[in-house]
Amino acid sequence: MMNWYGVLPTHNFQKGEFEHAEKISGERLRDEYLTKRGACWNCPIGCKRLTRTKNEKGEGPEYETIYALGSSLGIDDFDTVIEANYLCNRLGMDTISCGATIACAMELQQREALDTELSFGRADLLLKTVADIAYRRDLGDQLAEGSQRLSARYGLSETAMQVKGLEFPAYDPRGMQGQGLLYATSNRGACHLRGNMLGPELLGAPKMLDRHAPSGKAGILIVMQHTNAVIDSIGMCKFVNFAIGDDFFARLMTAVTGVDYEVQDLQLAGERIWNLERLYNLRAGFTREDDTLPPRFLTEPLKEGGSAGQVVHLDEMLAEYYRFRGWTAEGIPTLKKLAALGLNELAKEYRDA
Repeated sequence: MMNWYGVLPTHNFQKGEFEHAEKISGERLRDEYLTKRGACWNCPIGCKRLTRTKNEKGEGPEYETIYALGSSLGIDDFDTVIEANYLCNRLGMDTISCGATIACAMELQQREALDTELSFGRADLLLKTVADIAYRRDLGDQLAEGSQRLSARYGLSETAMQVKGLEFPAYDPRGMQGQGLLYATSNRGACHLRGNMLGPELLGAPKMLDRHAPSGKAGILIVMQHTNAVIDSIGMCKFVNFAIGDDFFARLMTAVTGVDYEVQDLQLAGERIWNLERLYNLRAGFTREDDTLPPRFLTEPLKEGGSAGQVVHLDEMLAEYYRFRGWTAEGIPTLKKLAALGLNELAKEYRDA
């Protein structure tokens, strides 16, 4: 589906579709590698995938991993992608940041800035590279620092697909305007777990939005960001939100705490959390300039596929987003907004600063 929409990151987001996508598809994973489904204790969803290659067995990969260790690297050898996923699991490494940093190195090699054999499509080097990162051997010592530092080392920061230091998940925002706004405004960087716009922009849940239209995205994104902040805070899985709505979480909180919660109470709590995180980032030195995307997404239209000709219209969406949040044009929560959220002491601190 993502390949058809033209949002499957390929060759470090230089393209939005992968010509060998069927070789690393979910359908092939199910038909040739899946042994059974797994679940966290007592969960009816069962989103885990227990798999086996010709060499070993383990858990996963998920879609994000298939992009990060597959299409983004130009690799269609599914056994290698799956076994690289197993290796990351054993080493305690995040597959998205690992793969995205390797993709950055491959583009640096493509641009002749980095002297290495590590290039797009080199499946034979993937497992060694993952291990080298973990043990900081050879080039892996540089890759272990992440894509932001790696790209800056070679004077090509634009090759790092990251926001606020966190690497991108598996959706090209040029084909999903709201997703681009999400990546830019997420308090911890380019994260799809802080209000994923996949539902409204591609899946029609809770309703289908025009994925190429920048207008009207800020409002629904803010609601989703608040909901996700609440789900995180009560310690539940994000996947549950695909099946149940905010009213369920309100009833759950009422049952557990004995305090009457309505949906609007949870939204207010989520908004308070989001603004607290924003204040923390501001105190740490982040500014409006950090609410952005790599230049590629703003100035380089995709050349082919289902999102051909598109770039992210971030400035328009960001202005609307700040306005809807009650922040200044520089992305700073106003004293009025902080007071309305019950953050009076912080409002006083900022007034006196």
